[in-house]
Formats: sequence, C-alpha cells, structure tokens
Amino acid sequence: MDESVLPVSRTRLSEDVLVPRLRDVRHRVALSQEELAEKSGVARSTIIKLEAGHQAWPSTVRKLATALGVKPADLQA
Repeated sequence: MDESVLPVSRTRLSEDVLVPRLRDVRHRVALSQEELAEKSGVARSTIIKLEAGHQAWPSTVRKLATALGVKPADLQA
C-alpha cells in the first residue's frame, strides 16, 4: 500500500492534511496527473486519492507543492 495516503479506516493523526485545492492548482499550471507524478515523485495513484479527498502526510504535500511551484498552504486553503 502507498504510504503517502492513509486508508479511510486508519485513525487520523493530527499531522495528516487534506489538499482540497490540489486539482485546481494542478489544472492552473496545466499538468496532468501523470506529469505531476513524474515531476513530484509522488505516485499517480496517490494523486488520484488525494484529489478524491484522502488525507496525506505533510512530506507528500511538500513534494506536490514544490512540483507545482506553490506553498503547501496553497493546496490546503
């Protein structure tokens, strides 16, 4: 199982975060999920799960934000 996405049944930790703006920001910079996966080093399956509302580890959010050229908070706002 991909460690960067927590399963729904797992107890949430205070460090886990939602990234509700991930899809919007990804579209704004004109990247496909596959392109973002390659650029960030985060699996495409993880990106799909995050865009569907799963929570992520902060390190995953930082990787995605760096690849998108934004601050991690920009994906969470």
